Parts: sequence; C-alpha cells; structure tokens
Amino acid sequence: FVFAHEAMLAPYGVASETIAASAMMSHLFGASNLGYAVLFFFMRSAPDSDAKIAVAKAISIGFGISCLVSIQVQMSGEIGPLGWSTVALYAIFAAGYGYFGFGGGTKA
Repeated sequence: FVFAHEAMLAPYGVASETIAASAMMSHLFGASNLGYAVLFFFMRSAPDSDAKIAVAKAISIGFGISCLVSIQVQMSGEIGPLGWSTVALYAIFAAGYGYFGFGGGTKA
C-alpha cells in the first residue's frame, strides 16, 4: 500500500476513481502496517511483562474493530468478494492476539 496502492486495491474490485481519491489514505494504511511489523519484530523476544500483555490486548481490540469495519464495507458492496479475505484476516488476528492478551495463552 505504501508504494503500489493501485495494484493492491484493484483485485478487490475497487473503482479506479475511488482508488485515485484514496491514495493518501492507502499510503498511511501501508505505513501503519509497516509500523505494526516493526513493533511485533522488536517485541518477539522481549521478556514477558505487563506492557507486552497490554500491547497484545490493544492490538486484539484494534483488529476486532477493523474486522467490524471490514464487514460493514463488505456488506455495502464497495468491495468485491476478495474483501472477505480481509474480514477473515482481521478476525484471525483479533482472536490470536486476544488469546495471548486476555489470558488464554501462557505468554504474550
């Protein structure tokens, strides 16, 4: 999304005028995804702590909200059938981070 937002959005069936109008937001979305990747990379070997659990909880809630927003957009018809993959990914990530953040997992 940072460098090729058109190539990323076109398979979802997003209209070309919508893609052009959402270029800045697509770049910001891509940048935030890279930020998440860097955060998770540096946290992977951090010792267990309250801060690590809090991050897992916050990320789980964020992915849960993103899942709900994705469902809303998918139901509106703005995005083609491939949009359901986004819903599934957000649901899986919300469940995974929720498992470790809200007490199901042994370590976050």
